[in-house]
Amino acid sequence: MTIMYSLLSALFTIFLYFNPASATSPYETAEYFASYDRVAESHENVELFESLGIGVSDETSVDMKREIHYAPLNTNWPTITIDDEFYDGYATIPFEETIEGELLHLEWDAPIPDVAGRVIVLPTTDVSYEAMEDAYEIDYYGEVLNDEAANRYLTKLAEANAAGYLITPHPYAPEEYGFAYVSAALRLNGAGVDRITAESFQDGQTVAIEPFTDEIPYVEFTQPGTTDKEVIVMARLEGSWYGDHALTGLGGASVLYHTLQAMDDVETDATVRYVFLNGTGDGYESSTHYLQMLQDRGTTPRVIMLLDILGTGETNRFFKTSGMTTYPFMEGIGFGPVEVKSLGVSILDEYKQAGFPVISVNDSVTAHNDVYTDKDTISRLSDEAMRDHVKWLSEWLTLQ
Repeated sequence: MTIMYSLLSALFTIFLYFNPASATSPYETAEYFASYDRVAESHENVELFESLGIGVSDETSVDMKREIHYAPLNTNWPTITIDDEFYDGYATIPFEETIEGELLHLEWDAPIPDVAGRVIVLPTTDVSYEAMEDAYEIDYYGEVLNDEAANRYLTKLAEANAAGYLITPHPYAPEEYGFAYVSAALRLNGAGVDRITAESFQDGQTVAIEPFTDEIPYVEFTQPGTTDKEVIVMARLEGSWYGDHALTGLGGASVLYHTLQAMDDVETDATVRYVFLNGTGDGYESSTHYLQMLQDRGTTPRVIMLLDILGTGETNRFFKTSGMTTYPFMEGIGFGPVEVKSLGVSILDEYKQAGFPVISVNDSVTAHNDVYTDKDTISRLSDEAMRDHVKWLSEWLTLQ
């Protein structure tokens, strides 16, 4: 009995340490977030989002309405159907549109026959095979290590109205999926297949390649206000491809989580919505899904604020708005010494196009150069800076 009690006590202590509600500092919360597998649709990431706001006791739980939303996610694993047989494919870029046509085997740089409406079967090139291990460590969108010769030929196939392509495994990697390192701008869609699927292909067969859609969770907390004003504060806690995504994710999400704790049971004029976004690197999937819900709801918030590259403490706090616009709500406390910079391409662009006022909060001018690199790590964050942001944001929200 004593041994069992000790074991349970140890497990409870570990849970206390790793539960974000029990973390004593934003940096500890960032470490907690970083400890998870944050692949957007992974089981562990689902557990992370389901745990947000739930403490180990009533005192540590957040007393706000908590909703878990589920955004659709186009995966890299399309379904391939031939003669009522189903196979898996692998696409280097998330697969979004159905392809259907007759199979036709070709070799790279072979003269192009009538390929209109056909799905072209090609082998993995040596260039793509050699880049297979580290291609996406260099650039998330595939614009640095493209297989240029393959891209040129696939472009010619697109111009000849081919329906799509399928890539068979390289001879040196027969147990791997076929791989074509293509540009995100390529106008021809396709996928790789494994050896067993490739061996079943025969010219003239009709093949259908369809997206496989998964769901990714994200969390919204709502703090009711006493007026009809509304403020939305967002942070990204999305999947990480390289590094910790500390610059765009961990810092802002940790600041948001501790702001949530600080604002619990605080009365505000405005209804405040705290949203932890999830996605495949930019929070894009959940952001788009939330925008649609916002439009369906028919309300216009006073501001939608994204806690972007936040927590580095490298410069003073500054804001980015579309076209360096200032808004009436920026005339209040805390905005006097703040510099306003132009908002670049971000998930907020869609909100701006939909007519919503948007700003992003930042504290590093240069950190965007290190996003998606080996420099994008938790060591870039400052607990002192994150505490300062929590204090400022909490004070500002009470006046909205």
